Amino acid sequence: MDKTTRAAREILDGEMERRQVKTARLRKARLEREASPAVEVVAPSTSKVRNKPPAKAIP
Repeated sequence: MDKTTRAAREILDGEMERRQVKTARLRKARLEREASPAVEVVAPSTSKVRNKPPAKAIP
């Protein structure tokens, strides 16, 4: 193999290995999540309650 082909092959092999590792990690996390009981996640409210005086009635 010439140098260019070898370098390209090494780059592609490295990228493929990283994708396979990532896929395996995500698959494991998904299977663990599916195996555990469902937990409801409630996001904290971002709205702020203001203590404003009540509006005045218009006569």
